[in-house]
Amino acid sequence: MALLFDVVTRITLPIVAIAALGFVMQTRAGFDVRSLNRLLLYATLPCFLVVTLAEAKLPLGQLQGVVIFTMAQFALLLALGWSVGRALGLDPKARAVVAVACAFPNSGNFGIPVIELAFGSDYVVHQAVITSTHTVMILLLAPILFGGGGTVGQHLKGVFQTPLIPALAIGIGLNLAGIELIEPIRKPLATMGDAYVGVALFALGAQLAENRLSVQLGTAGVSVALRLLIAPLLTAAALLLLEMPASVEAILLVGSAGPVGVLVTIFASEFRGNVELSSAVVVASTVLSPIAITAAVIATRLMGMG
Repeated sequence: MALLFDVVTRITLPIVAIAALGFVMQTRAGFDVRSLNRLLLYATLPCFLVVTLAEAKLPLGQLQGVVIFTMAQFALLLALGWSVGRALGLDPKARAVVAVACAFPNSGNFGIPVIELAFGSDYVVHQAVITSTHTVMILLLAPILFGGGGTVGQHLKGVFQTPLIPALAIGIGLNLAGIELIEPIRKPLATMGDAYVGVALFALGAQLAENRLSVQLGTAGVSVALRLLIAPLLTAAALLLLEMPASVEAILLVGSAGPVGVLVTIFASEFRGNVELSSAVVVASTVLSPIAITAAVIATRLMGMG
């Protein structure tokens, strides 16, 4: 009981509180959620990545294993979601939502704050790399899955149109070269990066308010179960078969319990996919995710991972 109380008060409630503030403020002030998301994507997150990666004290050699695991995990969960959608007899647009929802957690706006609260800022570097990996994979695959067409080269160009990959490369490059950011550069980057966690959770709450908590049963329920229950269980099973540092295993397990990423809805809208279903799975999984995250964090503590 003491462990449950500690996890809920130190990790779950702060996340819920900031997201709830964003929800309430959105209903009263009517923020432009698209602008909030662009602020995160083009400003606060890139600054956060550069400073976090450049000053990471953990060996960056560990990150290679994290990237490989994340890519394999994404591919297997995507195949699982697609197979479940096919078994249910869903049309291609609905099947694409189920597949992407299963494979693609909100590892940025939700995952980074969770990891920082649960394990400390030193371990955020792993989650930052996971977020970047997920971003690359979803930008490459989602247009194809949702029927957007285009060549691989065009999708790669789209990946590099955001500053996330350059920020990742700069941060890792500075770390490997042992170069410290000079204060006139570091200070503004760090100030913008420090705003990321709070703004990310606030924007998440605003997104929920804008979607008006419209939740469907049936297919949406299957998608949420795949994301919040099956994905963590399969991740835990995979980690038992691998030899990775306990702290890294804890981050991977907790991160796998995150809700469906909001990019699913954005891509469904852009490429004429099933927007109603994608919105439903994002909202429902986000509302229920504190339960899954609490359970995952408790599991890592009981198993001596984190």
